[in-house]
Amino acid sequence: MNIKDYFSFTRGEKRGVVFLLLIILLLIISIPLISLFEKNESIDFSEFEEAIAQFEKERDSIFNGNIEPVSNDLFEFNPNTISDEEWLKLGFKKWQVKTINNYKAKGGNWKVKSDVKRIYSLEEEHYKKLEPFILLPEEISYTSKTLSQHQSSYKSNKAIPTLIIDINTADTSTFKQLKGIGTVYAHRIVKYRNALGGFTDIDQLKEVYGLTEETYRTIQPYLTINANKILKININSSDAERLKKHPYVDWKLANAIEKYRKANGNYQSIDDLKKIHLFSEETFLKIAPYLSIH
Repeated sequence: MNIKDYFSFTRGEKRGVVFLLLIILLLIISIPLISLFEKNESIDFSEFEEAIAQFEKERDSIFNGNIEPVSNDLFEFNPNTISDEEWLKLGFKKWQVKTINNYKAKGGNWKVKSDVKRIYSLEEEHYKKLEPFILLPEEISYTSKTLSQHQSSYKSNKAIPTLIIDINTADTSTFKQLKGIGTVYAHRIVKYRNALGGFTDIDQLKEVYGLTEETYRTIQPYLTINANKILKININSSDAERLKKHPYVDWKLANAIEKYRKANGNYQSIDDLKKIHLFSEETFLKIAPYLSIH
């Protein structure tokens, strides 16, 4: 076979080569033309950038300990009844009001002034400005007048207690003076009190296993509480094994408390626990009275 045979084309092959070259040429020409038909739209990031700026401002406010200026036109208020607008007028941010509403929706309320101090991310300086205007008592006390108002509803063969019972100091014999509280319930109350380290609120009796709402409502008018001698757990020295023994702390939470301390050093304040994502406002308010850093 002659070498020229390798470089010769039939008529059909020549046409195919020409057609292919035309297609390539058209593609080359069309590339710059495509850009002429593209619609150039500029994306407006201003709203997004504004949201980021607001977030950074609030973040810095929290971590640097700064708060928004509180209005000089403060007014007396009951935190259990005021509206969202009134919370805002008192210097609270919208996200704080949302947290407050979530707390109230779950049955939370404030009984004494110091309860307000536990609102999530409420700074000490802010609280001090609000404190004189809070329409709540400094502490709860049940007087003889309160007792007489409820004695008519206390129907029992047992004698009506002549003294109000302090649930943090009463023994089983004292509890058994109350209607509906026998030996079993009396022992359960004392056992639960010891596990907690003491009661901080009379409503905690509702957590005693088996104690009905009806029984609680019957005995509640005859109860008082001294929460000054609560046994506290040192979160800077206790390990997860010790922490999880408390009724309000499960293993997952106890482990997180210990790991955060090992990673960041000793806690400087109980409020540092809020930096742990497992701590909701409700969880923090329940467990904080039982913790210390010393």
